[in-house]
Amino acid sequence: MRAVFLALMCCASSICAFAEQQKRWDFNVSLNGRDVGSHSFVVNGKGDNRTVSSSLRLDFRVLLIKKVSYQHQASEVWQDGCLTEVSSETQRNGKAHSVQANAVDDGLSVTNNAGVEVIEGCVRGFAYWHPQWLQAVRLLNVETGDYVPVTLSQTVSQDDNITHLTITTAKADIYLEYDAAGDWLSLQTKLPLVGELRYQRY
Repeated sequence: MRAVFLALMCCASSICAFAEQQKRWDFNVSLNGRDVGSHSFVVNGKGDNRTVSSSLRLDFRVLLIKKVSYQHQASEVWQDGCLTEVSSETQRNGKAHSVQANAVDDGLSVTNNAGVEVIEGCVRGFAYWHPQWLQAVRLLNVETGDYVPVTLSQTVSQDDNITHLTITTAKADIYLEYDAAGDWLSLQTKLPLVGELRYQRY
């Protein structure tokens, strides 16, 4: 009986430890104020080592005429705060785009529809769920495989301690909000010819 009890306790402890290491973010996605889909992120691990899976689904119309169906799945492996593996598949109106990345001796080898590129050093992506890992001069877009220049700016509201983080890229600004504990709350950006895209966590 004592052995069974100890086994159950160990099992329970393992489950609790796993639960403590997993976090999930689920967002409703709206475009110009209309609900158009959802995006979910699941992160496992702790410290500088994490695995991430994300799933995005959108359906909307451009200029109320052209219908767009958009699906995106991605998985990421982070070690010591750097990307070591990426796999993503994107479908837009039936057209597929994929990205694969793996660690090599001098950095990260990234393969997309355009070919293969080796990026030297520690490569980071758009880890909205971990704002400290956004601190870089370039970030990897795991949807396209592009390694894009970025600049970051940050302010904190005195009234509610909400942190407002802006990521500026050549194509658009991305506005993020985090609560006082650093937990990701929302995202907002403007899509050319489409409008204002907003993520709101639920």
